[in-house]
Amino acid sequence: MPSPETLLFSFALVGDTHVKPESGDQSAPWKVNEKATRRARFIAREIARYEPKFVIHLGDLVHPVPELPTFDAAVALMQDVFRQHHNRMHVLPGNHDIGDKPNRAMPAKGVRESWIDIHEKNFGPGWRAFDQDGIRFILLNTPILNSGLPREAEQRAWLEGALAEAKGRRIFVFLHYPLFLLGPNEPSTYDNIDEPARSDLLSLFRANQVEAVFAGHVHNIFYHRLDDTEFYVMPATSFVRQDYSEMFRIEAAAENGRDDAEKLGFAMIDVHSDGHVVHYLRSYGAEIAEAEQQAPIAVRSTAPLPHPKKSGGAPIGVFLRHPWAETVTLPQNGPMDEFVRKQARNDYPIAALWRLGVNHARVPLDDLMDPVSRARMADLVAIGHRFTVSGFGVPAGAARAALIEHAGLVDRFECVLPFEAILPSAPALSAFRSDFARPVTLARVATSADEAKVGSKIELFVSHGFRPDQLPEIEELVAGGLTGIDGVVVRAGLGADFVTLAAMLDTWSKANGLSVDLNLRVAANNPATNVTDDGAILAAAAEAYACALAFPALTVMFDPFMDLDRGYFVRHGLVDRRCNLRPAGLAVEALAAFLPCDGVSSPALTASTPAGGRVLMLDSTGMVAAILLPSPGTSLEIPAEFAVRLPEALHIVPLDAPWTLSPILGSLPTGRLPARVDGPTLLVGSHAK
Repeated sequence: MPSPETLLFSFALVGDTHVKPESGDQSAPWKVNEKATRRARFIAREIARYEPKFVIHLGDLVHPVPELPTFDAAVALMQDVFRQHHNRMHVLPGNHDIGDKPNRAMPAKGVRESWIDIHEKNFGPGWRAFDQDGIRFILLNTPILNSGLPREAEQRAWLEGALAEAKGRRIFVFLHYPLFLLGPNEPSTYDNIDEPARSDLLSLFRANQVEAVFAGHVHNIFYHRLDDTEFYVMPATSFVRQDYSEMFRIEAAAENGRDDAEKLGFAMIDVHSDGHVVHYLRSYGAEIAEAEQQAPIAVRSTAPLPHPKKSGGAPIGVFLRHPWAETVTLPQNGPMDEFVRKQARNDYPIAALWRLGVNHARVPLDDLMDPVSRARMADLVAIGHRFTVSGFGVPAGAARAALIEHAGLVDRFECVLPFEAILPSAPALSAFRSDFARPVTLARVATSADEAKVGSKIELFVSHGFRPDQLPEIEELVAGGLTGIDGVVVRAGLGADFVTLAAMLDTWSKANGLSVDLNLRVAANNPATNVTDDGAILAAAAEAYACALAFPALTVMFDPFMDLDRGYFVRHGLVDRRCNLRPAGLAVEALAAFLPCDGVSSPALTASTPAGGRVLMLDSTGMVAAILLPSPGTSLEIPAEFAVRLPEALHIVPLDAPWTLSPILGSLPTGRLPARVDGPTLLVGSHAK
C-alpha cells in the first residue's frame, strides 16, 4: 500500500483546456466556452501550488481548429496561460489541435499532415518518451491512428522500440482519445480509438505490463482495470461534455449539462515505489484573469489527499443505495454518434468515494450476485475498497454459493432477520459462517409493524438493526444458544447523541465480545417526511466521523451516501444526484484530509453544548482538534478552556466549503485563534509545550 515513505515524486495531469481568444472567436456556440481561458489560468496557477515534478497535457489545448483564423491566436494564448510551466510541460495533440480521427460520420475534418506540422512546431514532437526515477513515460499521437498517414507507421515502429527499451521498468502511457469507455469490445464512437489500432495497442500494453494509461477527450471521469493495467479518463478544465449528463437521473446542470462546474479540474498523480495514486482535484470552475495569475500563490496545505489505495482517509463507511456501477445508454442526438447507441458506465459514485477517502461501502447481496457489478467490486477491492454485503435471511442456494465462492470480495456479510427467526436460524447461520470463513454480523428487521400505534396515525417504514435499548435482547439471544455471528448492527437516527452512544457501544462490544456496526440513518420514520436540512446532516456526519476516530473498534456507517430525491423517505446524503458534494460531503472531505484515520491512535473525544452550538474535542499525542458546529444563524464562541489546550491553530478549515480551494489554510501565530466562528469549522493544532 503506497505510503508517504514510498513516494518518489508527483506530477500534474491536465487536459481539454480549450483555450480560445476571449473576443472575436466564434468557434463555440455555448456561453461556457467563453470561460475556458480564465479557467485554464486558474488551473495553471493551482497546479503550481502542488509543485509537481512535471506537467502533462492530454490535448485539445485550444478550441478553434487549425483551419480557423483564430487558431494561431489561441495557440499563443495557450502558451501564455501555461508559461510558468513551460520548461516542465509535455504536450500531446488532441483532435482540436490537429484534426479528428478518421471517421466520415463525424462533423469535423480529419487529421492532416500540415496541421500536425503546425502543432509540432509550436509544442514539439507529437509522440515522445522520457524517464523519471527509472519509470518510462510514453506520450502518443492518437488522432493519427487508423489514418494511413506515414506518421502512423512511424509512431507504431517507434512505440514498439520504446516499450522494448523499457523492459523491466514501470510504464505509464498518455493518450488523447481513450482506448474505450465501457470495455475493449465496444463499437467505434466519437470517444474511443477505433479498430484495429485499439486491439493493437491493448496487445502491446498487455505484453509490456503497462501500469497505467491516461486519456482525455471525453471531459468526464472513467476508471477501468484490465488485467493489471489501470485506465483513467480525465476531467477537463473547461467544460463538461453535456451528452454525458444522461448519466445522472436529475435535471441537467447549467447550459444543458455543459457547465457542471464541480466536475472540472485536474489531477495530481503520486508515483510511489510500490504503485501510483491518482487524485482528482476539482476547480469548481474557478476563473482568474491574467493579472491574478501573476499574483503570489498561497502555500498549499500539507494535509494529505485521501484515497483508498493509501492508508488513512475517512474512518466511516457509506450505504450505496443507488446503482453504483450502472451502464447508461445515451440517446442518438448528434452531432457526434448520430448513428450508434453509445454506452458508458457512470463512475462518478466511485470518484466521489475517492475524494472523500471512503473505502468501505455497504451493498445488497444482489450486487454480488450480478456478474457485472461483481466484476466491478473485484476492480475496487484490488485497490483497497471494502464491501459489507447485506441480505435478508440466512443465505441458501445460489446466494450461499456465490458468497462462499467470492468471499474474497466481502469484508463481512450482514444477515438481516426478524427477531423471532433469529434463534431458530442459529444452526443454519453457524454452518454458513463456518463455510464462509468471513465475519457475519446480525441485524434485526425493524418495521412499523412492531411499533405501537397512536390514534389513526400510521407510519410505514422498514429498516434494520437493533435500537440501542435492545442490546439486552442480544445478550439473551447469545445466552439462549445463538452462534455463528461476529457482531451486531445498531441503528441511530439524525438526532442521536452520537458521542454518548458510541462510548456506550464501545464498552458493550468489549464486554460481550461482539463487534458493533453503528449505522447513522438519515431518514424519518414517516415516508412522507423529507429530511433535507443540510446543516443538521453535516453536524451529524461530523459527529459520526469523530466517533469513528475515537472508537475504532466500532464500524460507523453513514446512510445514505447519495440523495434520495424522489419516492419515499426523501433525504440528503453526502453527495447529490450528480455526485457533487453536499455540505455533509464537504465536511467529510475536509475531515479525511486533516483528521485521517491512521489505524493506530484513537484520540480521546469529548463533547459539549455551549450556547450557540456544539463543540467536539479530539485529543491525542501531539495533536488536538476542535470541531465547531454553530447552531443555524448563530456564531459559536470558542470556550477559553479549549483555547488553552489549542494555543496554536495550524489549520482553520471551513467544513462547508471545498477545503482544497480555501484561502485561509495555514499557520497562525500563538494567541491568534479567532474568538468565534460563524459556520462549521475544524481547528487542528498542536499541544502547548
